[in-house]
Amino acid sequence: MKSVYVPFLSLVAVLVLTVAATEPPKALTCEETKSLVTPCLDFLTDKTNTPPTPCCQGLNKLIVSTPTKEEKLAACKCLKEAASHIPNFDVGRVNNLPKVCNINVNYPISKDFDCENIIKN
Repeated sequence: MKSVYVPFLSLVAVLVLTVAATEPPKALTCEETKSLVTPCLDFLTDKTNTPPTPCCQGLNKLIVSTPTKEEKLAACKCLKEAASHIPNFDVGRVNNLPKVCNINVNYPISKDFDCENIIKN
C-alpha cells in the first residue's frame, strides 16, 4: 500500500504545480497600473526633458500586461481618471510618450481619447 501511495502523491504534486504554472496572469489593478507609469510623472509634467528608463519600462510592461481589449479599457479609464488630478499635465508629452520610449501602441494615448474606442477597434 505504501508503495502506491508515494507515487500517487507525487503525481498530485506535479499536477498542482503544472496547473499553477499555466494559470493566466491576473489582470492589473488600477493601483498596479498607476504604479507602472508613476516614473513618467516628471516627464509628463515638464520637470525633465526625457522620460527616465523606469518610465519606458513601466509603459512597456503595462502594454504587455493588458493584452485584451477589456484590460486595455480598464487601464485606460484608470489612467485617465488619475491624470485628471495631476496639475501641469503636458498633453503633448503624453501623446509623444510611446514614440519617445520607442514603443508601438496601436491607439492614441491622450487625455482626450475615448477609452470606449479600444473596445470598438
